[in-house]
Amino acid sequence: MLSEDLQIYRDTYQLCKLMYGYMKDVQKQARYGEYGRAVSMALDALDLIYVANGSRQERIAVLTRYLQLIGGVRSRVRLFGELGLLPAKRTVNLMYLIDKVSKQATGWRNASQSQSYGGKPT
Repeated sequence: MLSEDLQIYRDTYQLCKLMYGYMKDVQKQARYGEYGRAVSMALDALDLIYVANGSRQERIAVLTRYLQLIGGVRSRVRLFGELGLLPAKRTVNLMYLIDKVSKQATGWRNASQSQSYGGKPT
């Protein structure tokens, strides 16, 4: 299956698009600093979907790294929202997608771990 056909890829891609689109709504003090870094982290996570989909041997480690990156994005988005640097509605939209992709990656990683230990796929 192509990476672009995976739901986690489409949702992470949508997260990246929204983050870019919302950049103009972020106050300038954060726009080119930590918010820009959060966007870069989301893009790096998007790239990891290709790696995870292409390598069974590295999949668990790659998905763990994906979850770490998405966790960093989550922390920054939450902080920007709480500080009023990102409008509340934008924060909610991003957090929804972040939670969605986190659940997908966790499920994929857990299924891969079960398969690697000889268990039944979930």
